[in-house]
Amino acid sequence: MTVTLRLSPEVEASLLVRAGPSGVALEQYILSLVEEVALKAEPTVDAALQAARQEAVRRMLELGEKHRLTLGEPITRKVLHQEHRR
Repeated sequence: MTVTLRLSPEVEASLLVRAGPSGVALEQYILSLVEEVALKAEPTVDAALQAARQEAVRRMLELGEKHRLTLGEPITRKVLHQEHRR
């Protein structure tokens, strides 16, 4: 497939600066950028990170229930500090 790009002078200059150290022509550099993006695997959420997020949400919900907070009420520093002392 052939694609024609019309780059602004600023974008072209920036890409030339970035392509310079790699020693390849601008066209090849742009192609490598496109390939990198196109072939990049879908980001996956690490299982440990997902578990940590779920635990944080669980703790926030517990805090809200314990202090009878709703989304419409502000959480004060006093309430937050009470939870950290435990």
